[in-house]
This record gives sequence, C-alpha cells and structure tokens, in this order.
Amino acid sequence: MPVTLSTDDAKTGWLKVHIVGEAAAAGLLGEVYNPEGVLLHINRGFVYIATPAGLASVLLVGIGATGVSSNTILATLAFNQAAGTVWNVVGMDRASEAAASTPWGVLWPATSYLTITNSAQVSTGLIADLYLQYIRLA
Repeated sequence: MPVTLSTDDAKTGWLKVHIVGEAAAAGLLGEVYNPEGVLLHINRGFVYIATPAGLASVLLVGIGATGVSSNTILATLAFNQAAGTVWNVVGMDRASEAAASTPWGVLWPATSYLTITNSAQVSTGLIADLYLQYIRLA
C-alpha cells in the first residue's frame, strides 16, 4: 500500500525563549542553537510582551548563522507595546494550498541558530517571551 499511517514518535514541540532588553543600540541580544539537531519547520509563533521597552525598539528575529542578524521571523514589530500584549508572528492562516502564494512558516536547519538582535535602537526595560511551535522534518 503506497500510503500508510506513520508510527514515528511525536515530531512536534514548543520552544519558549525569554528575551530581556539591553542598552546596546545595535547588536546580538542572544541566540539559540537548533534544539533538535534536525531540520525543523516553525509553523506557529507568538511574542508576549510582559514589560515593554522604553523606546520603540525593533528586534530582528530569525534563523541564521551564529552571531548573524536575521529577520526571517520578525523585522518591524516595535517592542514598546503595552504590557501584556501578545502578537502572532508565525501563522497558518491560508485557506488552502491553492490560495497560498508563498509558504507559511520558517525552516530551521539542523546546524543553525535562532538569533535575536537589537535593530538601531536600545531595548532597555524589555521583558518578553517568544513561543515557537515546530515540527521535526527529519
């Protein structure tokens, strides 16, 4: 039979990344190495801003090499939103494959990093959590 139900172990999980702002106007806030060591598809993500940044800080969040800024997940969200704000940053809201002009989600290669960078503005005072749901593709 060409189609069968997979009996593999569960291949999905959530990752929570705690973010604390800093006074550097530009530069890497931190990075997280791929936690599974295999190709992942990030299919859902949220940012919870517990305490906003004092200024209109924009953090760049994405997948890339160690120490390299990337904006494949976030590029324009100002982190001085009201405390308790939640933003959907990766979603699956296309009606169908036919309606999709670009794929939703982000691929995270086995040997790369989730990087978070200040983009030309300090993020002092910021306390936030980034939640990412992923599926193991390998």
